Amino acid sequence: MAKDEILRTDYLEKLMRYKDLTDLIKVIAGMRRCGKSTLLKQFRNELIKSGIDKKNVIHINLDSKANRSLLNEDALYDHLISKSSKERTYILLDEVQNVTGWERVVDSLLIDADADVYITGSNAYMLSTELSTYLTGRTVTINMLPLSFKEFKELNRYEDDEKAFNEYISVGSMPIIRKEMSKDDMFEIIGAIRSDIIVKDIARRNKLTDVAMLERMIDYLFSEIGNQISGHSISKELKVDNKTADNYLKMIRESLMFHQVKRYDLEGKIILTTPSKYYCTDLGMRNASIGEHTRNIGRSIEDVVFLELLRRGYSVRTGRTGDTEIDFVADKGGTKEYYQVAKTLLDDKVERREKRPLDAVNDGKRTILTTDRIGIGTYAGIEYANVMDWLLGKK
Repeated sequence: MAKDEILRTDYLEKLMRYKDLTDLIKVIAGMRRCGKSTLLKQFRNELIKSGIDKKNVIHINLDSKANRSLLNEDALYDHLISKSSKERTYILLDEVQNVTGWERVVDSLLIDADADVYITGSNAYMLSTELSTYLTGRTVTINMLPLSFKEFKELNRYEDDEKAFNEYISVGSMPIIRKEMSKDDMFEIIGAIRSDIIVKDIARRNKLTDVAMLERMIDYLFSEIGNQISGHSISKELKVDNKTADNYLKMIRESLMFHQVKRYDLEGKIILTTPSKYYCTDLGMRNASIGEHTRNIGRSIEDVVFLELLRRGYSVRTGRTGDTEIDFVADKGGTKEYYQVAKTLLDDKVERREKRPLDAVNDGKRTILTTDRIGIGTYAGIEYANVMDWLLGKK
């Protein structure tokens, strides 16, 4: 492993659990440059360390010019079959969406070879539609995010939790970012990744001509993280028709740059279709796009908490009960947990406001996450926890 890398342990453990389940294609999906290629290299190394002969591990990065001759489905299939041995072959295909007809290649490998297949892709639409058409019931998806706070702190060798956290919500979680870089350089790099996503994963794929409107909508979403948004509210704000707003919003979600969080009526037990909240995959991209001076620290912390709940395997919604809202209703295996997020609870009014929605529920663990270091503890069944400790697994 390179010195400037960190083992993505949680994802590696998950991949190893699925190892040798040859009737399933393992799909690693995530936003461009979130670390999928590095994860696949680390997984290759883990396979070899576990005793598998390196000749039985085929790892191809289909973003590389060195492999441009393989961007045709027949060429890729012939190459993989020729490299497959009589023993089980582990096939790792990085950025597989670059190959026209890749889904037919993968489908054939399940039939024609003793192969354990792993693929990565950057576009949720591409993966979901092609996989559902050709490989229904034969895939398992690992949704990958950029670095967690714990990974970010370890990679950049921060000793102080607060200093690390302030940097994390400022420059974000992309693995390419290093603390020795200047902030201007960091934001320039992140801005280039943003442009790649807009051009390659959204505009080019969807044959959009009005890229300026797409960028305006993305910047609007960045400015409104944690707020309720609908296609109608976007059309009103940006002066576009509802259908265009809804279509662009769908394309942006499919790029995996943003995550939609639907509202759940806790009393009626129904999911409300609109409006929804949106959280960005990387706060550094948000700050590089519209400026740090526009950010709301509380909303930024909310964004970090939401992403961490996803990493921990929860399905997440916003909860509505009466005239109040719970920031996050997190469900795993039918067990619910409720979370409120606030920068500080030292103001009595803020504490009452954050506590009130949690008082209305009693069927799961209730937690308020804050940057405070005083007043931490459990009060009337509600846990007050420091968000940095929670993110680092100390709580």
